[in-house]
Amino acid sequence: MKRRNRGLVFVLAAMVSSSMTALATSKTSDLKLQVEAQDKLFHAKVGEMVIVRVEDGVATLEGTVESVGRKSIASKQVKKVDGISRVEEKIEVRAGMDDARVLAEAGKQIRRYSFYTIFDHIALGVRDGNLTLTGFALHPWRKEDVGRIVAMVPGVRTVTNSIEVLPVSPMDSEVRLRVARAIYADPTLSKYAIHANPPIHIVVKNGNVTLSGVVHSTIEKALAERAARFAATFFNLDNQLQVELEMAKARS
Repeated sequence: MKRRNRGLVFVLAAMVSSSMTALATSKTSDLKLQVEAQDKLFHAKVGEMVIVRVEDGVATLEGTVESVGRKSIASKQVKKVDGISRVEEKIEVRAGMDDARVLAEAGKQIRRYSFYTIFDHIALGVRDGNLTLTGFALHPWRKEDVGRIVAMVPGVRTVTNSIEVLPVSPMDSEVRLRVARAIYADPTLSKYAIHANPPIHIVVKNGNVTLSGVVHSTIEKALAERAARFAATFFNLDNQLQVELEMAKARS
């Protein structure tokens, strides 16, 4: 009987020892994954206020970042760590710039985007840090790029990307070029052609032309419309150009 008890005790001790060894191995593995994940966050420059904890291969992200773009980057970087099975995100976007400054900064970043042309037109709206993108882009990848760019603006909590991708059309492409050449060749409007981001945008969809952007005076607005009307054959022209002087009066 004593031999049996001793045998049972030995088996139980072996099982406990094996469990403790497995637990220690698991803890060591989790710690290694945690260090690697935190290192990725550091090099991705998501901010010093984000920490990662790993338990049984599941990573939990906690802390605050300055924008929804940084939040997305943090999650993507941790998912790259081999051995992490799932990422639970508990990151919050901390309060940043007010809506007016967010709008101004987002607009500036879009204008700096290398592939933003006079044939695209992006409009912005923001409320409580929730940014909305509308307008038109020539290519799907351009729409996605703009969404990622504005997501990095401090204070942006969410981005709703409702930009419409224009259909591929040889006729529309020809109309765009003809209208652009006519407008920017006009003696009064040619001064805008040398700008890094010319202010008059020409959106063409299914043979319909829309002019958008900002010009200095009502005369320039009328000249742009006249140039467009005689440049090519199209179905309709919608002149949505805003006049800088009128905008200034409205603000005062």
